[in-house]
Amino acid sequence: MLRLSKDKYKTEPGMDEFREILLKCIDQGLLVLGESPRRAIYYHLEKRRMVKKDEIPEKLEEFIEGIRLIFGSGSSLIERRITKELLMKFRVSTMEISSDLLTSVQSILKVLVSEKSERK
Repeated sequence: MLRLSKDKYKTEPGMDEFREILLKCIDQGLLVLGESPRRAIYYHLEKRRMVKKDEIPEKLEEFIEGIRLIFGSGSSLIERRITKELLMKFRVSTMEISSDLLTSVQSILKVLVSEKSERK
């Protein structure tokens, strides 16, 4: 289970920034559907799945489940779009764009941690 905690005492340095960027990339990825559909998705997720927009990084699995319930197999297109946004934002070119957002986020985190440790 992937949880990107808001608790600053449990968060590694840079994780707050990652959370913010993840949320922006999700927002941008959903915008491909248009502004009104994006707002409707956030509303649906908050009312039916109990996932508020600003809680998505902490409840990423619930967010993905909600997207998959709304769009069925079409959710893979949205997940790929969000992954593409993340890869561009973090300048990660060593990864293939996946249709599984959770796997992509975990892989991106591994790459970023690896790059960070190489710089030390």
